[in-house]
Amino acid sequence: MPDSPGLAPIGVRRVAAAIGGSAMGFLALWLSLQNLRHANPWDTWIFWVPITLLFFTLGGLCWWFAFRGHRRESRARIWKSWRAARLLGGIGLVGGVVGPALIWPGSNQGPLLGILITGPFGFVVGALVALLFPLNHMASPRQRASE
Repeated sequence: MPDSPGLAPIGVRRVAAAIGGSAMGFLALWLSLQNLRHANPWDTWIFWVPITLLFFTLGGLCWWFAFRGHRRESRARIWKSWRAARLLGGIGLVGGVVGPALIWPGSNQGPLLGILITGPFGFVVGALVALLFPLNHMASPRQRASE
C-alpha cells in the first residue's frame, strides 16, 4: 500500500496503528481476565475465546504495521494478511449466519454462531494462514528473460 496524496503520511499511520493495536491488545487482555476470574471459565469458553483471539489478531496486525510499516515488502505482506483475514472472516460470518438458518429455520439464535464463533475464527485463521504461508508470485517469462 504505497503512500498516496489522499492518505496521511506513513509515520502518522504507524502511530495510529500502534494506538489501535494497544487498544485491541488491552481489550483482549481485559476480556480474558474477566472470563478467567469466574469459578469455571471453561464452561463458556466457546463464547469468549473467539472474540479474544479476534482482538489479539487485530492488535497484532496493527503492531506489525507500526513496527514494520516503513518497509514496502512488509506493507505488502501485512496487506495480504488483512485481505486473507477479511475474506475468511467474511466466509465464516456468512456461513455461520446462513447455515443455521437453512438447517433450523425456526431458530432465532442462528446469527450468533456467525457473529460470535465462525466469523472471528475465520478472521484469525485467515490472518495466520497469510502470515505463515505467504504466496510468492512466480516471475513472468519476460522477467526471467531479463535476468
